[in-house]
Amino acid sequence: MTRMFFHSLPPPAPVSGGADGLLARVLGALVWLMLAALGAVFALSLLIWLVVMVVVSLVGSLFTGRPATVTLLWRRYRDMTREVTRSRWSPSPASSTPRADAAQATGAASAQTSVQDVSWREVPAAPAADGDAPGR
Repeated sequence: MTRMFFHSLPPPAPVSGGADGLLARVLGALVWLMLAALGAVFALSLLIWLVVMVVVSLVGSLFTGRPATVTLLWRRYRDMTREVTRSRWSPSPASSTPRADAAQATGAASAQTSVQDVSWREVPAAPAADGDAPGR
């Protein structure tokens, strides 16, 4: 087996308290400010594109006669929050299985094929005719 030797890095040189230390601190602060400015420009450009796309959607709906995509998304969001708020505040019976909850929340269950909860019950074991349990 070969032995590998790992040497640690030399300790960092202390920053002197003179002009070099001040210059290092100023340059470090400028780097962080530049990174923050780049992040702010990126966020601002995303906001501008969002506003532009909303305006294009609304203007396009004027010419096509169909509701704007923004309007449809807002209606869906409003309906979803109303349903969540209604289910949270109304005394509806809680389901006992997560599958039934998920199917009814997503709308996958229809009136004909809805998933129904099954409550467990204890079933007494039937006595075997010869006194031994089946399968033994």
